[in-house]
Amino acid sequence: MSEEVIPTSFDDFLNPKVEPTQEEISEKQTLENRFAAERLQWSGKIKAMSAQLKTVVQVGELMTEIYTERQRGLEYYHYLISLLIKINKNYRKQYAEKHEFYTYKAQQRFTNETSKNTQIQSELGELLEKREALDNHAKFMDGTIKTIDNIIFGLKSRIEIEQISRGK
Repeated sequence: MSEEVIPTSFDDFLNPKVEPTQEEISEKQTLENRFAAERLQWSGKIKAMSAQLKTVVQVGELMTEIYTERQRGLEYYHYLISLLIKINKNYRKQYAEKHEFYTYKAQQRFTNETSKNTQIQSELGELLEKREALDNHAKFMDGTIKTIDNIIFGLKSRIEIEQISRGK
């Protein structure tokens, strides 16, 4: 039989600090692992497209593949941004609730607004971590799309160089 610990202060009773469960910890690791795997996958695609740029024979295949991959990357980027919007909305809501709690309802007083914000952000740390991971991954996808755009630009130059070398 597990004993329930009675909070020693009114603040702890109203706003208990909950330790992350094993499920939440594994979810965080899964999210990090998933993003790492996706970054490797997209980096591999970029590397393969760059390799196809070497020979003129593969340029035709590259032209059809590159626009498809760019569109996939763009759709995925916008999906990540939509998730980020939802997390930001949830974060702002929870932040406002905690700010109101510590401003008006808590017995604990803070010396300044910065210390109150630090306390709130430490309590919302898990949500902040997810938000930062998503934001980082979205920035990676944005950079990947820009890299694909650069390959598209280089494709035109590659064809021109080949034509010059053939004497056209």
